[in-house]
Amino acid sequence: MKRLLTYKWSIVLVILHLLVMAWFLGQLPAGARIPSHWNIKGEIDGWMGLTGSMIMGLSMSVGIFLLLYLMPYYDPRYRKNKQRMENVLPSISFIMVLFFALLHVYSLYLGKMGGGAEPFRFSYILIGMMFVILGNFLPKVPNNFFVGIKTPWTLSSEEVWQKTHRLGGWIFVISGLMLCVKAFIPMQMKDLHAVLMWVALLILMYPILYSFILYRRIGKR
Repeated sequence: MKRLLTYKWSIVLVILHLLVMAWFLGQLPAGARIPSHWNIKGEIDGWMGLTGSMIMGLSMSVGIFLLLYLMPYYDPRYRKNKQRMENVLPSISFIMVLFFALLHVYSLYLGKMGGGAEPFRFSYILIGMMFVILGNFLPKVPNNFFVGIKTPWTLSSEEVWQKTHRLGGWIFVISGLMLCVKAFIPMQMKDLHAVLMWVALLILMYPILYSFILYRRIGKR
């Protein structure tokens, strides 16, 4: 029970998410189209039905919370870094549940407005800010099998893990800010949207390459 209390704000968010979903359930018609996917240019190109969207939204909120809360029972490295894990897991749980819940509620709002084009790219603000905040926590995450930048090289070396996650924290912040900038670029500039998205994705992939290079460098010492 004591440990559960450290996750109380994640639980509050899950309950609030359920209440907001219940309100939308009474507002949306049975045939409502709920946006479920955005392409690389920022255009909505996938929709779900109301029932499917509700199930997906609930599954994401509850699933993220349970995945992080139950880590002591399935991660072999949890006990080795128990205190460090408990210093960051409740915050990471809160951040991820919050932003995925907000993104789902935003998609329900768009469905209520007709499921068409977004009047403003608020989805990029949400995703971008999630990356910015997670980037500040990433260097604090200890070596484990489920949270962080998990490559064969980071998992094999404590030094590689720490240095990769310090770099990864900056990468997450930079990529998140780029996504936030995309929200303010007119949708007519589709090529610029695509370029920014590809650059953000490539930057996010760099820590994987960096961990391999660093592992080889350490191995030659």
